[in-house]
Amino acid sequence: MAGQTPGAATPRWLGLDANDAALTLVDPQGVLATEPGYAVSIDGLRLGADAAADLRRQPLLASTRHWRELGVAASAGAGRLPAAAELVGTHLDRLLARAGQCAGVVVAVPGGWHADQAAALRSLLEARRVPAVACVDGAVAVHRAEHPGHSVLLLEAGLHGLGLTRFSPGEVAAVAGREWLPQPSIEALLRVSAEFIARRFIEATRYDPLHSPASEQALFDALPGWLQRLQREPAAGLVLEAPAGRYEASIPAAALRARVALLCEPLLQQLRALAASRGPLALLVHHRLAEFPGVVETLLRVPRARVVVLPPGAAAHGALARLAAVRAAGGGVVATLPLDQAPVTEGEGITAAAAPGSRPTHVLFGHRAWRLDAEPFLLGTEVQSGERGVALDPAARGVSRRHCTLRTEDGALYVFDHSRFGTVLNGHRIQGSAVLEAGDVLALGSPPAEFRLIAVEEGDGPADV
Repeated sequence: MAGQTPGAATPRWLGLDANDAALTLVDPQGVLATEPGYAVSIDGLRLGADAAADLRRQPLLASTRHWRELGVAASAGAGRLPAAAELVGTHLDRLLARAGQCAGVVVAVPGGWHADQAAALRSLLEARRVPAVACVDGAVAVHRAEHPGHSVLLLEAGLHGLGLTRFSPGEVAAVAGREWLPQPSIEALLRVSAEFIARRFIEATRYDPLHSPASEQALFDALPGWLQRLQREPAAGLVLEAPAGRYEASIPAAALRARVALLCEPLLQQLRALAASRGPLALLVHHRLAEFPGVVETLLRVPRARVVVLPPGAAAHGALARLAAVRAAGGGVVATLPLDQAPVTEGEGITAAAAPGSRPTHVLFGHRAWRLDAEPFLLGTEVQSGERGVALDPAARGVSRRHCTLRTEDGALYVFDHSRFGTVLNGHRIQGSAVLEAGDVLALGSPPAEFRLIAVEEGDGPADV
């Protein structure tokens, strides 16, 4: 790859996004290849899209973690699979073969990778006689424009986790903070979607597509096309061609969105808290997250959020577009880059509709509603004289005397959990506290006592309700 044929065009630089959810190789004209970081060892090694065809059929002979484990001490291969470095190196050969000669490769390194992982990837590229290699933080590569009036965050989806990166304000892309969340990962979203659809097939036909590896593989093969239909249609009649026969089921899109939203609930709670402390958020969203019905809709529940779904290869293109700055920064992983695009205007991206009254005004329990004001509001089995709150039956299981408190801070309504049993918000246990919005449901105890947060509107309301 290092040589150049006399009379040939000058080799160009390539960009590589090393995120295993969508490994993407680009050149200045566009995307050359994109595929997931899968490997299967059955009668030889298969990678990427080729491996996906047997990933569920032979899970013990498959790997979905080798890119994430590159450069980690405990990354030796399991069973018949090679070690992570060999799998990644072979996958690099497969990707680079699509491009021909190049002058070098600039790699957008996923958020959360440490220096040893980036160094290991650089070494694998250099061993393949790539003339030059540069590395840049993938989150920094993605961030290319200011969003006036918004704090910018990146949701970087991986196969087995999600990076949440906060950027410093200003004319330079620089990371202010980063967290690695276990959910919603791409593999978890695939699994939740597949299990939901499988249950619908059981209800309609009594056939369980997940009962055998072969039928499970058939379901996963069909899943991408089904998800596309359910993004567009209110319901879809799906046909599964399984080894045991042909089966049909109708899938309501709204029900799938609700199930996906449940998986995304902890992320939503975290983003609401950030919005309460930082103001409006501009959420840069990895394109694979947007493939699942319910993800973007969940993000738009963050007050005053602007959602921008990134195109495939956004990190690789962002790194390649600022190649001169990356190379000037020298070795290691480049952690800052200048913004190279005009500020985003108000009409760009998807913006949550302004929802007057999205902040709760009342809490509803049974057939009674209590107004929420500046005074703390207690939920539990014991509300003392002079306090505001709802007292539950002292015999209620899993409810503390002073279980949780609803309280306004910095203009937002929070729930603070004081119990040893936990407080559940929209199906997920909160971690200490969470921001509340109209439409939320708090659950205490077992069986759960449910408290609904509502907003009372003035006037007649919308005519189309």
